[in-house]
This record gives sequence, structure tokens and C-alpha cells, in this order.
Amino acid sequence: MWVSWTVLLRPHFHLRIPSSSATKSPVLLLIQKFRTQSSPISKTLNRQRRTIKDLDQTKVVKVEQTQEKHLFRLLIKPTLFTVGFVGCSYVTCALWQYESKRRQIRKVKDNWLKKTIDRHSSSMFGNIWRDIPESKRLVGKIIALNVIVFLLWRRKSLEPFLLKYFTSSPFKPYLSSMILSTFSHYNAFHLFCNMYVLWSFSEPVVHLFGKEQFVATFLSGGIISTLASYVFKIVTKTPNISLGASGSLMTVLGAVCMQFPTAQLSIIFLPFFTFSAQSALMGMISLDVVGTVLRWKFLDHAAHLGGVLYGVYV
Repeated sequence: MWVSWTVLLRPHFHLRIPSSSATKSPVLLLIQKFRTQSSPISKTLNRQRRTIKDLDQTKVVKVEQTQEKHLFRLLIKPTLFTVGFVGCSYVTCALWQYESKRRQIRKVKDNWLKKTIDRHSSSMFGNIWRDIPESKRLVGKIIALNVIVFLLWRRKSLEPFLLKYFTSSPFKPYLSSMILSTFSHYNAFHLFCNMYVLWSFSEPVVHLFGKEQFVATFLSGGIISTLASYVFKIVTKTPNISLGASGSLMTVLGAVCMQFPTAQLSIIFLPFFTFSAQSALMGMISLDVVGTVLRWKFLDHAAHLGGVLYGVYV
């Protein structure tokens, strides 16, 4: 569930017209009104105020009245950053996978030289974490990062920093927020739903990709879904900020549903109601297409759609 918080725009105009203005001609009144709005003080008062609940983001999202032909320039840097990040993610994880294979081979070789007594004595205390399946260990680390960021949101003094770097918007100059917002949740229910889905699908998806490629796909899905959200917000001129791991999760779900279309899935609150993975995939795509076209504001459907289509592709 990628939550998109709508930013309210409230332009304020302060005009001071003398009491004798009633006798002035309409032309003079228009000139005086224009001069008042064009003054430096009026420009300061006319700045758009944006609020998300009790969070002040006026210093974070700076929406300027840019001409429409220049508005799409805001997508140049995010697009280049997305292409570079996705490429570096897969290259880095390929190197990580190579080193993991080398360590496994070395470990097998070393085990032949170790004594059984040493192995048994260390397993009593040190192998509790290693007894957990590899997929759960990996996803557990991702969940821990999300929980840490969620707890940071509870500190009022950290809100300006988190709004700046852990929420995404095409009207923000911080490219790092495109990936950092993937690990950011402001609402406890939002965090619980996303992490529950991630934990539930951890075993099949890690088995499908391998732990290294799963990390690359998870991060790439997050940033690609953010770029899709940016495109939608630029086209619709919507100065919203978004956060959450739903874009990455939709990528994971899209990939799993494509590989296992006959698998039976269920909803957390309706465990008795089951459906096939293929039906779930078609339902998710249809819902997000409708939500994007109709501009539903509770969820960032453009990010969901970008994530699931990327998951279908990979």
C-alpha cells in the first residue's frame, strides 16, 4: 500500500484598497490590484501553503509556477538517476552473488578440515540465526530497516529531515529520496500491511531470484515505481509526496504471479477467500489502471502500476 498524501494548495491574496476606491474607474482598480499583487510583500504572502496533517513541508516541496513546456524537465534527472541506479543495482548484486559462491566453496573446503567437536560446540550458541531460513533472514533485515525509519517518524525533531529525504516528489531536488522513501512508513497500519505481505512472499520470491537478485529487483522496483509516480504527478500537475514500500512489493507480487500463475492466494483479513495468482495479478493491474485514470488520491496507483508492470517484465 503506497500511500500518497495530498498537498493542499491555498493561495492567499492580501489587497488593500482605499475607501475612496469606489469612485475610481475599473481600469484604475485593476492597475492598483496588479501593483499590489506584484509587490515583494505580496509575493511573500502569496506563496502556496502545503500541509499534510500536522507536518510542515513548505521547505521541502517547492512548487513553482513553471511553464508547461518546461515542466517535463523535472523528469530528466530522476530518469537518469533511475537508469543508473537500476544498472548499478544489478551489477553490484551480480558481484555479490559471485563472492557468495566463492565463500560457499571455501566454506565447504574448510568444513572438511574442521573437527566435528568444534562444529558442535559452536552450534549450541552461534547457529540460532543461521538456523532461520535464508529468505526470512534477508527479509527480516529489510523489515528491521523499515521499522527503524517508522520509529524515527515518531520523533518530532526529525520530521523535517525525514520529509526532505524519506518522502518522494518530482518537485523535490533530492534524488536520493526516490529510493529512501521505499523504506519509509508514517502510518503503523501501512507498515504492518506492507511488511506482512513481504514476509509472506519471502520464501517463493527469494527462491525464484536468489537473495542477491531479489535485493536488486526489490530496490529497482522501488525506484522505477517512484519514477512512474513522478510522471503521473508531472502530467496531472499534482504536488503530492509519497512514501512506502508498495512499489517494491508490487514488483515482487508481479514477478511471483507471473512465475506461479496457478498458486492460490488469500487476503489477510479474509483467509477463507482464495483466488489464483493470475486472477490477483489481473485484479491489481485493473484496479491501479482505474485508480490512475480517475486520479484516486488515497493510494499512489501510478506507483503501484509501475511496480507491478516492472515485476511482470522481470
